[in-house]
Order: sequence, then C-alpha cells, then structure tokens
Amino acid sequence: MEKSIKILEDLSSDCVQEKTRYMYSNMLKQSEKYKKGRVDALNWINDIIYYYIQKEKNFVIEFKQHIQDQKDIIANIKDGDYKNALYDQLNEIEVKLNDRITRK
Repeated sequence: MEKSIKILEDLSSDCVQEKTRYMYSNMLKQSEKYKKGRVDALNWINDIIYYYIQKEKNFVIEFKQHIQDQKDIIANIKDGDYKNALYDQLNEIEVKLNDRITRK
C-alpha cells in the first residue's frame, strides 16, 4: 500500500495538470462557467490535500512529544536497571526516528 502523503502528492499533481488544461486549453468545448467551476473545484481539492499532508506530517511531531512525555514520567521512577532500560529504549527510538526524518 502506498504511503498516504505519496498518494495525496500524486493526486495534487494530477489536479494541477487538470487545472492548467482547463485554464489554458483552447481545444475544450465547455463554457467558461463550466471551466471556472472545474478550476474552482480543483483549487479547493488542492487546498484540502495540502491540509491533510500537513496534518500527516504533524503526526511525527506528536509522536516525538509523546516519547518526551514518557521520559518525563519515567524521571519519577526510582533509579535502577528498569529505569535505565526504559530511557535507553526511548532514546533508541528517538534516534531511529530522527534518522528517518533526516533521510527524507
């Protein structure tokens, strides 16, 4: 299954091509009102796509915040191997996440 952002980006690209066709093609037989309606709909769709792409990108930020929140909670646990293991695992996940973010 394709990633959501990739699907939305491809759909946005299709919308831009369609919009260009309706705005600049003299070969289309539809009325100007029809063309305007199509262009307005394509603009609206692209705005919605942008909103959802931004929303999905924020999921990673929220995830990182949850990890930090857990680390703050762990600070209240008595020092020892268990606490160290929790910190080590959360730190390892943060490093992997940051590596994947910077690779994009």
